[in-house]
Amino acid sequence: MKLHLVRHGDAEITSKSGKDFDRLLSERGLKQTQGLGLYLKNKITNSEFWCSDAARTRETLASIANTCPIHRPMYLKSLYLCSKQDLLHHIWKRESSKDLLIVGHNFGISDLLSYFVDDSIEMQTAEYYCIDFKELASNETFQGTGIIADHFHLQV
Repeated sequence: MKLHLVRHGDAEITSKSGKDFDRLLSERGLKQTQGLGLYLKNKITNSEFWCSDAARTRETLASIANTCPIHRPMYLKSLYLCSKQDLLHHIWKRESSKDLLIVGHNFGISDLLSYFVDDSIEMQTAEYYCIDFKELASNETFQGTGIIADHFHLQV
């Protein structure tokens, strides 16, 4: 299994509603995610797509989907600002053999990456990592069982 992790693009400081959940991508974030979408074109196949239900993560996935085919994404409120433990719970209970792409938030997404590759990595906005678990299924993964197979971060 391969796990594709994306931290949402750079977001505006505030939203019209005043709620963090509703913050949209900034102009910089849109440029970042457009570049990421071009990079991911033809790289993500046979995958499930999970995305936090927050505005900035939805926009990130939509921007990527302009150039990279995204099929039936699942928008999950439970992924909004969730912890590594929450992400692990979702990953370990899935039954699909497909690869998985998650669009999420720091610090949970960075902590998950760090856990699986047994290194300390803090993801930047619109940064992408692919973790390869070789023949392991989702419920067989644990600390240090993944290797970084791909990485992309556009400096804007």
